[in-house]
Amino acid sequence: MLRLLFILLFLSEFLNVIAQIPSCDGSRYKNCVFGHVDSLMNIQYGKNYTMNHILENLTMDIYKPKADTVKKRPAIVFMHGGGFVSGKKQDIKNICVAFALRGYVTATIEYRLIDITVIDSTTVIEGLIDAVSDAKAAVRFFVEDAATNNLFKVDTNFIFISGISAGGVIASHVAYLDSTDDMPSYLANLINENGGFAGNSSTNLSYSTPIRGVLNYSGALLRKEFMSPGEPALFSVHDEGDTIVPCSHGASHAYPCIVYCDGSCAMQQEATLKGIYNDMYLNPTNGHCAYFSTYQQADTTIQKSADFLWTLICSLTVAVNEQDQFQGKMLVFPNPAIETIHIAFPAQPKGDEHIQIINLLGILLREVEAKQSTQIDISNLPNGYYFIHLQDHSMKTHIFIKQ
Repeated sequence: MLRLLFILLFLSEFLNVIAQIPSCDGSRYKNCVFGHVDSLMNIQYGKNYTMNHILENLTMDIYKPKADTVKKRPAIVFMHGGGFVSGKKQDIKNICVAFALRGYVTATIEYRLIDITVIDSTTVIEGLIDAVSDAKAAVRFFVEDAATNNLFKVDTNFIFISGISAGGVIASHVAYLDSTDDMPSYLANLINENGGFAGNSSTNLSYSTPIRGVLNYSGALLRKEFMSPGEPALFSVHDEGDTIVPCSHGASHAYPCIVYCDGSCAMQQEATLKGIYNDMYLNPTNGHCAYFSTYQQADTTIQKSADFLWTLICSLTVAVNEQDQFQGKMLVFPNPAIETIHIAFPAQPKGDEHIQIINLLGILLREVEAKQSTQIDISNLPNGYYFIHLQDHSMKTHIFIKQ
C-alpha cells in the first residue's frame, strides 16, 4: 500500500509540474527558434525627478519574437551600464534581440542618471536607489499589462531582471534589497526619500514586482548579506580580475571616491550559503565585461545565461522547487544532481524534522536530520527520479533527478 501511495503521489506531482511549464518544447527559451523580432520603441513606463530636479519621462524599448502565438511568455527587463552617470538603453539592444529570438519578451530601459557635477560615495548610492525605483516601475509596467490589456502576453510567474555593470548592480538590488535587511541609516533614509522600497517612479503601486531570477553581468551588491533564503535565483558572469567592479569584496575603481561592494564571486558564495539556486560563469581575464568583447565570447555568455533560465522555466523538478522557494519553504538544488543534493530552508528547523530520500517504489534510502543547510551524498544511487520527503507536520515532498 505504501508503495502504491508513493507511485500515485509521483504521478500527481508530475502532472502538476507539467501544468506549470509555459510553452516549453526542449528548444524554446534555450535556442534561437525565431528568425525575426518585433520592436516597440520609447514606450513610457513612468516618470520621476533627477538629482538636478528635472522631471524625466522614463521609457523602454521592447522586443518580442515575431509571429509568436504563445499566450504566456517569460520576460527579461535589462539595464545598461555606465556607472550611473552615462549610457543609454540602446547599448544593450543586441542582447535583448538575442533573448527575444529565443522566445522571451525583453525590454531595455532608460533610468535616471546622476546629473550633478560633484560626485561622492553617497551620490553614487543615491543614483543606485533612484535607478532601482525606476527598474521596479518597469517591472510593474508588465505586471499591470498582464492583468489588464495583456498586449505583451507576459507570464508574470517568469519575470527576470538583468543588467550589465551598473545595470547588474541595479538588477541585484531590485531582487535582493528589501525591508527585512539590516542596512545603514543613510541607505534607509535614501530609500524612504525615494518613495520607500516600492519606489515612486510610477503610480501603479498596487501591482507587485515579482522577480523569478537575476542575470547579473559584472554587477554587485553593496552588501552580500542583503541576500536571504528563498529569494530569486541568480546567474552571474564576471571577469576574474575586474577592478571596475571587483568580483569579490572590494572598492570599485570606477569613481574618484571609494565605493565598496560585493561582486559576483561574493554574491555566489552567499547565495550558496543561503540556499539560493545559483550558477556562475567566471571569465579568466582582467577586463570589465570582457566576455562581451567579441562575438564568440558574447554568444557563449548569452547561451550560458539562456541555459540557466531554461532550467528555471522548463525543468520539471526545478519548477517544483522554485515554487516552494518563493513560498519560503524548502529549496533543493542542483536539480538534476550527480553526486550531492543540497537542501536549504529559510530558517533553522525546530529539530524534530527529518529529510528522507525515497525511490519510486516507496523504499527509504536515506534519512538525515533537517538543518537549515543540508548536503546529502547521492553518488551511489542509480540514475532516475527520487522523492525528497520532509517529515514534519506539512509532510512536504519534492521530486529530484539523479543523473
